[in-house]
Parts: sequence; structure tokens; C-alpha cells
Amino acid sequence: MIDEFKNQIKSLPPLPKSFQKILEVFNGDGGINELAKVIESDPMMAAEILKTANSPLYGFNRQIKTILQAVGLFGKNMTKALVVNSTAKGLLKVNVEPYGVSPEQFVNISNLQGAIAKNWFKKVAPSKADDIFLCALLQDTGKILIADQIIKRDDVSFFKNDISMFDISRVEMNNFNTTSILITADVFEHWGFDADIVQTIRHSNDPKNAPDEFKQQAWALFITRVLANQKQQLSELGVQSGLNLAAECGFSEQILKDVIDEVRGNLAAE
Repeated sequence: MIDEFKNQIKSLPPLPKSFQKILEVFNGDGGINELAKVIESDPMMAAEILKTANSPLYGFNRQIKTILQAVGLFGKNMTKALVVNSTAKGLLKVNVEPYGVSPEQFVNISNLQGAIAKNWFKKVAPSKADDIFLCALLQDTGKILIADQIIKRDDVSFFKNDISMFDISRVEMNNFNTTSILITADVFEHWGFDADIVQTIRHSNDPKNAPDEFKQQAWALFITRVLANQKQQLSELGVQSGLNLAAECGFSEQILKDVIDEVRGNLAAE
């Protein structure tokens, strides 16, 4: 089964030219105005960025109507992460029915994980906040490929039943001898993403055994998945489990609790 996923990844379409052009602006000396114009040249991406900017998760206190406004509020690095996320999910054509969520719910969960990770690391390791935000947004991408295989095998109802009773990663491993997290890492390695991004995601599959240089970020991603996943988002049990894990891993439990309260507050203000 792992070979099937490897072949599936090899056959993925290349990243579009519009994405490469946007990266050139990010990596060059172009300002926010130039970046906004490049994003506007891709209507679907522009719509996704505006939708995200107006999500209550990010707590902006006014409606964002233009890409220039969105880029100005997000900043270049955060905008880059959102562009990467939008491009990847657009290429893979999201259908995650086996996980019991709609494409829109799947995207919302990714955004929730990203918001938690970003706000958390702004307080505990600001220099890593942008990278952990991108990793959190991307980390569930492999579920799209697993869902595709489940649908082809006509095993949707069986898989849904399994994940209703057991841990998602455990069900993935039992069925495919791999997990969506490991597949995500392979996808972005195939697309030539930064090695630190790939390794952070990969090691979050088993953070206990992650190398020291990735351990903090790997545990953070693992904890964001405990807090928000396809089965529950910020439930009392999930939050308490996440806080317990954070304390065990050397994070400040109070800082994470404050971040969760802040994110919940933004969602409640919708």
C-alpha cells in the first residue's frame, strides 16, 4: 500500500507557474503592493485569501475587502503560508468524505490548527512562528490522498466507523501501514519544499523520538492535532489532553490555555 502512495505522489501535478511567480515576489524585493497584484492575478487564490482574512479565527475587527488589505494585515510571511496552503489543496482537489467532514470543514480545521500554532509560538518562540503556522496549515494534507484510496476501495463506511471509535492515526496505520502525516511530508518533499518544513511535519508523527532540533515543533504540531482534528475541535476533553501534553513536554500550560481562550473568543465573536 505504501508503494501505491509513492506512485500517487510521483504522479501529482507540478506546482503552477502562478505559484512560482508569487514565490519570486516573496523572495525578492517586491513590496506588499506588488505581492497583492500577483495574488489578484489568480482569482481562486485571491478568493481563498479574502475568505481566510475574514475568518473570525484571526480576530480582525473589520471586513477585509481587498487583497492589499489582507496582505497588509497578514504580512508577507503569513501570506506566503496561506498561498502555499491554498495552492496545495487546490492541486489535490479536496474530498475527505471518509474522515466525516466536508471540504469546507477540512479547510476550517486546517485554519484552526494554524491559528492555534501561530498564536502559541508568537508567545513561546517568535522566530519559529511563521514556520510552525505553515506546518500546521499543511499537516493534514495527506488525508486527501488517503481518502482518495478509501473511496477507490469503496471502504468509506468502514473507515468512518473505525475512526469514530479509535484514534485517527491508529486507524490509518492499521489500514495502510502509514499515516497521513508521513504522507504529507512525502508530498511536500516531492514538491521541493524547505527541508525543515518537511522534517518538522514528518517528526510530528512520532515526536517522542524526534531529533532535538525538531522536537519542540514536532510536539507542537502533535498537540494542535489533539486540540483540533476531524473528530473534534477544541472540545473539553481535547483541550485538557492538549494542555496535559504541553505540560509534559515542557511548554507553559498557562500560555497554551490563554491561546485557546483567545481563539475560542474570536470564534464566539463571529
